[in-house]
Amino acid sequence: MVTAEILPIAPRETVVDAIVQALVQYIAENRLQAGDRLPSERALVEMLGASRLPIREALSVLKGLGIVEARHGKGFFVKRLDPAALFGMLSPLLRIQAAMDQQHLLHARLTLEMEIAALAAEHRSNQDLDVLAEELDAMRESVRDRSAYVAHDKAFHRELARAAGNPVFGAFMATITDLLAELHDRFRDNLAFRQEAVREHETIVRTVREANPEAAREAMHHHLTCAMRRL
Repeated sequence: MVTAEILPIAPRETVVDAIVQALVQYIAENRLQAGDRLPSERALVEMLGASRLPIREALSVLKGLGIVEARHGKGFFVKRLDPAALFGMLSPLLRIQAAMDQQHLLHARLTLEMEIAALAAEHRSNQDLDVLAEELDAMRESVRDRSAYVAHDKAFHRELARAAGNPVFGAFMATITDLLAELHDRFRDNLAFRQEAVREHETIVRTVREANPEAAREAMHHHLTCAMRRL
């Protein structure tokens, strides 16, 4: 099998950053999948024309981002990339640097999640329905525990995005739900609001289970407009 080469880094670039970019490009161009091994450190030295220290630092960066993993005595291997987790990790920085406030996030979420709900109603599998039902049950059970409830609420909306059949939605929802969770603690605790939200999620699950896109879209619109009122 012919593989793409890693090109030597340009001298004007920061060495570690350039190596990171070169390795990401190598993984993409060679279509490496989760579990595939990267070239050895010695091979990378020859391919990149760089010394071992910046290569090790670059591999540490990729490891921190969840792109590769180290296996003792075996080298570095490609990990299964989870865009949702990656965007979620960066969401606090996005909020600060992009000057996002609560209303920005809520209106973006309203537009996005109405379509997600409709697509989930069209594309969901039985397994998707089972996972949504599990998260809904967990929300009911944890309704008196604010932090646990919020965690399951976030998981519910992420799973709904996955059920829509487009991984880009999952990445977007990871960012938005994490940003909103950051803001959630600023508002007073209210058990009645959570109980009301559980009933709204029940309607969303029912319409998705019934494979009714328009009803699912309307159920999500109702839930999020009520959420905006509660906040």
